[in-house]
Amino acid sequence: MNFHVIKENDLFFLSNLSGESPLTSTNESGLFTKDTRFLSKLMWTPKPSSFVLLEASCTEGYECVYRYTNLPPLDSFGLPRESLLVTRRQYVTGESLFEEGCVENYSLQPLHMGAKYTVDADFVDMFEVRGFQPSFARNVRVEIAERVCSFTYVARDGRVNRTTVEFESLTDDCEVSSWASGDGETERTLEMAWQIPPRRQVRWRLRIRPEVLEDTPAQSPTSTVTENVLGGNCKRSPSQPEQTGLNSLEQVRESLRESYRDWFSLMPRVSGNLPFRDWYEQGLRDIRMLATDLGYGHFLVAGLPWYAVPFGRDSLIAARQMLLASPEIARGTVRTLGHFQGAQLDPSRDEEPGKIVHEVRDGELSRLGIMPFARYFGSIDSTPLYLGLFADYVRWTGDEEFLREELPHAMRALQWIEDFGDRDADGFLEYWSEAQNGVANQGWKDSGDSIMHTDGTLAQGPIALAEVQAYLHRVYVEWSRLLLHLGELDQAEALCSKADRLSQSFVEHFYLPETQTIAMALDGEKKPVAVSSSNMGQVLCSDILPVDIARRVAKRMMQPDMFSGYGIRTLSSLERAYNPISYHNGSVWPHDTALVMSGLRRQMAFDSVSEIVSGLLRAQAGFGHRLPELFAGLSSEEVRSPVPYPVSCSPQAWAAAVPVFTLEQLLGLDVDVFRGRILLDPFLPEGINELNVEAVPIGMGQLGVKMRRVGNRTEFEVMSNSTGLAIDVGIEVAQPSLHRRG
Repeated sequence: MNFHVIKENDLFFLSNLSGESPLTSTNESGLFTKDTRFLSKLMWTPKPSSFVLLEASCTEGYECVYRYTNLPPLDSFGLPRESLLVTRRQYVTGESLFEEGCVENYSLQPLHMGAKYTVDADFVDMFEVRGFQPSFARNVRVEIAERVCSFTYVARDGRVNRTTVEFESLTDDCEVSSWASGDGETERTLEMAWQIPPRRQVRWRLRIRPEVLEDTPAQSPTSTVTENVLGGNCKRSPSQPEQTGLNSLEQVRESLRESYRDWFSLMPRVSGNLPFRDWYEQGLRDIRMLATDLGYGHFLVAGLPWYAVPFGRDSLIAARQMLLASPEIARGTVRTLGHFQGAQLDPSRDEEPGKIVHEVRDGELSRLGIMPFARYFGSIDSTPLYLGLFADYVRWTGDEEFLREELPHAMRALQWIEDFGDRDADGFLEYWSEAQNGVANQGWKDSGDSIMHTDGTLAQGPIALAEVQAYLHRVYVEWSRLLLHLGELDQAEALCSKADRLSQSFVEHFYLPETQTIAMALDGEKKPVAVSSSNMGQVLCSDILPVDIARRVAKRMMQPDMFSGYGIRTLSSLERAYNPISYHNGSVWPHDTALVMSGLRRQMAFDSVSEIVSGLLRAQAGFGHRLPELFAGLSSEEVRSPVPYPVSCSPQAWAAAVPVFTLEQLLGLDVDVFRGRILLDPFLPEGINELNVEAVPIGMGQLGVKMRRVGNRTEFEVMSNSTGLAIDVGIEVAQPSLHRRG
């Protein structure tokens, strides 16, 4: 990707590949928190200008390091070439962005060097960064106190935002100016100059701290929304700043490093295949970066830079993908989204009682109601995905106390399906946007042109998406089991009956026997949207289809027009609307491919699973082990490595979680603590000859499995099982022992 991003909790810094944020007409970088850009420009300019970037290293989610040296021409400074090594280290602590600099003189004579910082702040909303044009300008006040520069903006709802930039010299022999006016109205610059003795170094630090000093929203329909987002208290004093002494800041950085070490220590360990391990560990690092806590437990923001907010669908799918490694993320996600659950009828936000939120934003445009996203509910799939994750979490962990605590939210979600999700009482979940500036298409393919008929014309709503009905079928099945466990026999039986009726009706309306495919959707006239798309592959994740039809669909998914060699295309390359570099009409989304893979695994299509895993491994290698949100649908025969999509988020939660979800599919793992069982059915694809997995958290214990590919068989051994649950491997039930899949 053409940017770097570092993040801790709700603060992230997006920069170019040199660690800078240049304020231009197309600038999208800067320092962000609360869906607001608190620093729009950060430039470091060395003098002389003949320094070259040697390395840019961003191996940790909270830190990037940039190293430079000098080359001719000498200018008036007379520096011998390659005599100076400059290091700029940027890191975020959750409250501030720090840049620590160091210049080391490796020559045998004293050398003179200078540099300049340029900073600015515009406090624009994230939607403005992405191109939305508001109807008002902002008045930013700038205050200078020697080496401290502050920018203050009072939002239209009374919220006071401030960014403080402070320079500190950490060694002697540094001449530093005060902050001075730059080229722009609010731009400020600071000059530095050093006389560096031979074999010595100089160091400095720049600290940028964003703050919400006061939060007193005007009386408006969004006032209570802001209270919810901020945890119930809109009027806040500044948080306590970090101590800036060398020892104190080193303790802060060590605490960050320790938190990453702790994170990895709690994750399952993978060995035996280096490419898969590298992909898996990069995914875990990215997931750690994207984790955020609003007070209800850790959940994953959707992705950086555009979606660093609670995002119902994305957070839910990513949490489900991470269940094998971190059930706590699923727990925090269920609690967080339960907190924001719909409570009233509000068409301006597509809100209905019991509905699970789609998006929660805290930027000025959302707070003012100019955009409807302070708490926005325009998603047809967040509610069934919420119920599915909830069920999977309690089955995997046996956390009955949590089940009973959060059960009222689940019952309200089930009631929403009954009262509002099915608009015409035909048994299908359908969407129709009512909010001004809301999302028109409310499934995961939410771009305006993503639901089209075979002739390319856009489908008119209400729209019933194929994969959403599969999600719903699975909800009925899983919650009938949970309610039976809780002794609610009548409700359990009612959900079982609904699942049966939905399955029968789905085949009647969505199955296209002439092409042996599943329609992407039904439009408002109940006409099938008959294009071949990845949606039908996601349908395989449930048991909504009869076995014979499911197998035909599984076979269809792997035809060359659907499988690019790197992943599953969102739309067949044979369709009229196909575009490999579009957002949803022919691109490849790793999470979508992984969900299709899990459906193929469910249908025992092991050759297809093998092809998809191999394709994903090729794709992640092309992106340095970090799969982006999406990439172009060009085939592996056309291009030697996957072609990036120009504005893809990276890291993206449901892309980062794909290797963990893939591991679950390779293990063939299914857990039901309430039934006292673990289903284990390992399979290794071609190219992965050995894979060892240790410390998979299940219930109150852990599981370890060793897998080995021998010819076209997978042999596996249960190395450890402290769960207290029986392991079902088909005919045999034993541990530890050797098993083979032919």
